[in-house]
Amino acid sequence: MTDASLIGRTIRDRYVIVRRLGEGGMGRVYLAELAGMRARRFAVKLLRPELTNNAHFQHRFHDEAKHQAQLDHENIVEMVDYFELDGDYFLVLDFVDGQTLSDLLDSQPGKKLPEKQALSIITGVLAGLDCAHQKGIVHRDVKPSNVLVDVRGRVRITDFGIASDAAGLTRSGGGQVIGTPEYMSPEQLSGSATIDHRSDVYSAGVVLYQMLTGQLPFQGDSFQSIQAQQLASAVPNARTANPKIPKRLAEIVRRAMQKSPADRYQGGLHFIAAIDAYRRRSAWKYVMLSACMLVAAGIYVAQSRIVNMQVVREAVRTAAHDYNNLCREQGFRKKNEDGLVTSQKEGDSDLIEMFRNNLVKNDENMQLSAREYGDVFQRMTKLEQRAVRRALNEESADSSMAAVRRVVAADYDAYTAHGALPTVQSMVPRCATLDYKYERANVPQ
Repeated sequence: MTDASLIGRTIRDRYVIVRRLGEGGMGRVYLAELAGMRARRFAVKLLRPELTNNAHFQHRFHDEAKHQAQLDHENIVEMVDYFELDGDYFLVLDFVDGQTLSDLLDSQPGKKLPEKQALSIITGVLAGLDCAHQKGIVHRDVKPSNVLVDVRGRVRITDFGIASDAAGLTRSGGGQVIGTPEYMSPEQLSGSATIDHRSDVYSAGVVLYQMLTGQLPFQGDSFQSIQAQQLASAVPNARTANPKIPKRLAEIVRRAMQKSPADRYQGGLHFIAAIDAYRRRSAWKYVMLSACMLVAAGIYVAQSRIVNMQVVREAVRTAAHDYNNLCREQGFRKKNEDGLVTSQKEGDSDLIEMFRNNLVKNDENMQLSAREYGDVFQRMTKLEQRAVRRALNEESADSSMAAVRRVVAADYDAYTAHGALPTVQSMVPRCATLDYKYERANVPQ
């Protein structure tokens, strides 16, 4: 079907095709409006005419629709409809009023983004990927052209055209490795029989590297050249390409791009937790620097007390945030435990493996939250203790926040009295007694 025969036409009595938006490897994409309600807009993807009679590409197009239909998340483009009409295949998606991340990068000086914007975007990408991974879907083609950023800055992942179910084949039906080599994980490029969600973690690490440096970590003139680098070359230090990147942030990028999946972050939430911890530390340093500047300027008594309380309150809020993360992860763990039991009863080996992997991720994320929780306590001991006690005992109109603060206060008392930091084992039992809606509302999803 040509543009001339399609533009201006109403498809299925619902979608008025307005104009072509672009074209990819598998299909053309058109802007459409809802008949009778033109303010409602869609992106209609049409399988390229020369591929419509190819069973392999029909199957891939159908899989894209199937995978995207399972995913209901604010960071994933919503699928609306899928149908075949007169031998043509259509996939209808929610229209995102914005641009691809690749276009956004191209418009920036040096083709890189400010740190705050880059971290916000990659956090949205990781949250969307985690939703897919929880459904057992691996995207396998995470790259800037498959990430949309709308006019309000909201991030959404699209194009699940080569996505696979967990432990799915890495190669196409013809035996060719599929994906974009600059962003593909070593296990994808090596032609491994199976890959898992950690391959998407690697690709997200490459995207973060690119946003921060304006460069790709591995570049070459051919597929084989890039493949060789991805498989054998050491992970580059992002600070080499951009010395302004803080060492701790460069280390986060480096870990995400480790050659072995076991050495990377074990999922989107694990990656997000590392970024959140980095941002909290950065905010802590900024507040402390502000306090020092005020003192140096001679605004000593009243102002230093105000800033000191700001520092202490931030510490208490951070501790409550960490406790909430642990409790939320424990909730996910319980669901995965139940899923494992059910899949074992049904004898579904693929689901058994998926739930076991999810439980490993849950445990790692809980250990990370407990460590971060303990780190806050260690910093709190260096603050003025009367201010700490005051912050811990402050009244709160929010009962859920007050409950979390009481738990934090009890743990801090135990730590200062005996020197023993809280552990996952000591923290989990109290999760069932906490209504942590307040903190949940402040945790990036």
